[in-house]
Amino acid sequence: MKTSEREIIRGLKKGDENTYVYLFNEFYISLCAYSQKYVGRKDIAEEIVSDIFFSLWENRKKIKINTSLKSYLFKSVVNNSLYYLRKLEKENKLKEFFSDREVNNIEFSFSPEEVLEQSIIKSNVSDKIEEAVDRLPEQQKKAFKLKRFEGKKNKEIAEAMGLSIKTVEMHLSRATLKLREDLKNSLPDFLFFILFKSQ
Repeated sequence: MKTSEREIIRGLKKGDENTYVYLFNEFYISLCAYSQKYVGRKDIAEEIVSDIFFSLWENRKKIKINTSLKSYLFKSVVNNSLYYLRKLEKENKLKEFFSDREVNNIEFSFSPEEVLEQSIIKSNVSDKIEEAVDRLPEQQKKAFKLKRFEGKKNKEIAEAMGLSIKTVEMHLSRATLKLREDLKNSLPDFLFFILFKSQ
């Protein structure tokens, strides 16, 4: 997906999920690495970045970006990482946090191999979703594609497939459960929620 930043922001504000996945693929790993330089732990950094992406989606219609999108995301990482540390300090837990042997003294600790491995995993999110959808039983797959990729309402899907609305709802529910199971190790929870939320 090669497009201008203005088009990306426009797509995000419109709720285009392909745009959102593109942003995730493009920035997730580097943002996690950047956050880890502040908080020192990979799991905490991933949690902070996940919250930023979730907030970006939840507030997409009213977000104002006066700098570049990349600068906006990295600034958000700095602010949220420092907020996390200030919160620990306020709770008198900061010293304990940095004395934990899992904390890497605010050093960048992704090895080149880990960065490569995670980049491959995250950059293939779209492919993994498509592959999982293609493995669904035929009726579930058709209903799901009409719902998620064409934005049709349940009534429209029922008419297109010659089924009752209740049957369509059943197919969609089973498809979502199957996808959740198939993708549980490939997608962060917040990304799954956004891509497969009820409409």
